[in-house]
Amino acid sequence: MIGKPFINIMLSQAIENYLKYKEKPEEPIFSSFPVFVIRTLIFIYGELDIINPYITQNEHNMGGFDSNLSKYGFPNESVQDFKNLFLVYQKEINENKRPNTAFIKIEKYLIDMFFLKEKVMHTKEEVLEEFKKFLYIKENPNPYIQNDITKYTVDPNELSLYLQSVSYQYSHNFSLEELRRSTLIPEAYTLAGYTLEQISALNDMDLRAVNNQVYQFFKVDANLSDKDEILQKAVNYYKKYGNRITSGNGYVDFLLFSSILATAVFVLVLIFFY
Repeated sequence: MIGKPFINIMLSQAIENYLKYKEKPEEPIFSSFPVFVIRTLIFIYGELDIINPYITQNEHNMGGFDSNLSKYGFPNESVQDFKNLFLVYQKEINENKRPNTAFIKIEKYLIDMFFLKEKVMHTKEEVLEEFKKFLYIKENPNPYIQNDITKYTVDPNELSLYLQSVSYQYSHNFSLEELRRSTLIPEAYTLAGYTLEQISALNDMDLRAVNNQVYQFFKVDANLSDKDEILQKAVNYYKKYGNRITSGNGYVDFLLFSSILATAVFVLVLIFFY
């Protein structure tokens, strides 16, 4: 070991074992999980980006381990977590914990790293197939990998499914946007019998269901583009006249009510003079 451990004892030992056995790939230790992680990092970033920071003991500075892992967009906080997971992995082995959560999370991080690079570099399909040879997925025939999948996971399909999911996401260029909650005017809820505290406590699915009930209460077609404007008129009508008999248009309802009222007054006048 060169001086003190590089980053932490487990990660430093994994790099040292890679350097020691890379000319003897048949040795079992070269196929141990920590060394396989280093080999995977080297496949993604290149040997210089992984080994040179170890030799120069450069963890945080420019050209160091952290900046090299994040250069394609891998988040800095994930870099820190990734490094710490080497220790968690060994801790969970000592505790005979299964599944080994660090084992699974490290693999998922490696998949994320690869596809972040792919997004920038636009690598060929053959590169993805080569990358799969480093992954702990059930399709990988490597006996060392299959043995570790059995030891450290309870669902042998988990990483395969994660790989498929991330691959699909990056190949289809999804744009994720925050879904805003669609709430109606407060008076519509209270007049329909709901409290605002009840509304604020609803999840998105239940809120949509309540919104539809409110539209139905005021006889407003929820499919109309101006449904909220009509709802406002219906609410005003309800507040003024104390019922929810409505045509779906608050203004029309007002005219309808006015005409009914005028007719009633006219009939009363005729009866009075008669």
